[in-house]
Amino acid sequence: MEDSFLDTFLGHPADGTFLAWLSDGGLWALLIAIGAVIGWWIVRLVLRRGLRQAIRGLDQHEATADVGMAVQAADSWISNFFTAIVFGAAAVLGILQVLGNNIDPAIDYLKNFGVASFNWLVTDGLRIVLILFLSWVLGRVTRRAIPRLLSSIMLTQASAADHDEIMKRSETLSSVFVGAVVTLIYISALFMILTELSVPIGPVLGGFGIAGIAVGFGAQYLVRDLIAGIFILAENQYRTGDVVTVAGTSGLVESINLRRTVLRDLDGQVIVIPNGEISVAFNKTKYWSRVNLDIGVAYKEDVDRVVEVLNEVGEEIAADPYYGLMLITPPQVLRLDSLDDSAVTFKMLGDCKPMKQWEITGEMRKRIKIRLDNEGIEIPFPHQTVYWGEAQPPFRYEGIDEVNQHTTSTQSDRVTKPSTSAIRESEKQTPEVIDAGAPITPERREELLATIAVATSARMGEPDWDVRARTLMVDIPDNE
Repeated sequence: MEDSFLDTFLGHPADGTFLAWLSDGGLWALLIAIGAVIGWWIVRLVLRRGLRQAIRGLDQHEATADVGMAVQAADSWISNFFTAIVFGAAAVLGILQVLGNNIDPAIDYLKNFGVASFNWLVTDGLRIVLILFLSWVLGRVTRRAIPRLLSSIMLTQASAADHDEIMKRSETLSSVFVGAVVTLIYISALFMILTELSVPIGPVLGGFGIAGIAVGFGAQYLVRDLIAGIFILAENQYRTGDVVTVAGTSGLVESINLRRTVLRDLDGQVIVIPNGEISVAFNKTKYWSRVNLDIGVAYKEDVDRVVEVLNEVGEEIAADPYYGLMLITPPQVLRLDSLDDSAVTFKMLGDCKPMKQWEITGEMRKRIKIRLDNEGIEIPFPHQTVYWGEAQPPFRYEGIDEVNQHTTSTQSDRVTKPSTSAIRESEKQTPEVIDAGAPITPERREELLATIAVATSARMGEPDWDVRARTLMVDIPDNE
């Protein structure tokens, strides 16, 4: 056998050595492997560049934006995984061929597999691809046509003032109808694909029927939720964007479908409420809202003057360039609502646009507080009296006798012959001597506090600063 160029170049290496392996085809195997890696890398770069350009073109149009996102998500699979499989399989076959292995069975298998795959693709495969494509197109058309159709139908039957409300209801109904129609389309496409794959759908439907009977016994709450959701949507009880109180929970309606209502409260918590749990719904923002404000003033204030001031505040906020646009009618005093324990309460009402009542109410409280302070009208607040209890130990008050003596001597020095009225006044201001040993009671405690107040007033009226600065001592012995 004539030596090859590579065998002569390597110096006729001995059998079993690495150089002998290279001369027998190992070098070509290495070159094929390196060429496969380089070819995969080049094809990968070209594919990724083309896919990115296609994604940018799809993202420029709203109708194909979601397709661009899907292609971007599949970018790594297309450019890395599939191309690696193709180049890897070709490299393996080439390496086996140059190393002297028989690859004819593999070639025949791939050839037969390719022919069978091509035949399937041009028959059943083409139909399956067509079903998937048509279902995707129908889903896209449904997502775009139903909202526009509903909004156009509902807007033709409404006035311009109800535009926002109609759009809210249209959005709510569209989400429900789109979800139902798209689900029906995909389920139909699934059964059609199973038919093309020669999978009998009769047993599948029968199994679904049996499973439906079994699930029906445990799906009573689900059926109740669906029926309640149908009536909520049909009766337009509330829509997406309304502020409601349902099932004892208040919040903004973020989404609603036939099964559940999703709310978000002021703390940002998402609350999911099954529609079957909703027996009473309070909608705070349907068509219009109301400012409902209670203002309390002291009993001594002039009622007519208070009503006049409150109505002026309502007119001022209605004339405001910012808050006036939110109001439908200016807030005015409806009536004197109640005579409470420490306040006379007036009720103010005014209509406003939906969801604006809380902002207007906060601004009105601020303006009313400032205006009442400027007008000298008192806003009462509750007071508390502390009761120490029947078992409170008695306490002694020292210094009463000294204050009495000092007060009497000072008054006698001040005038030599006091008049009868002066004597009576002195008797009124002179505190009684307190029996420190007597048990303390609530009535006795009130008398004691009154005596201390009289003594303090007498001392503060003295011209002598030493007497005025003297402290009245209330002493409780340690043993008590």
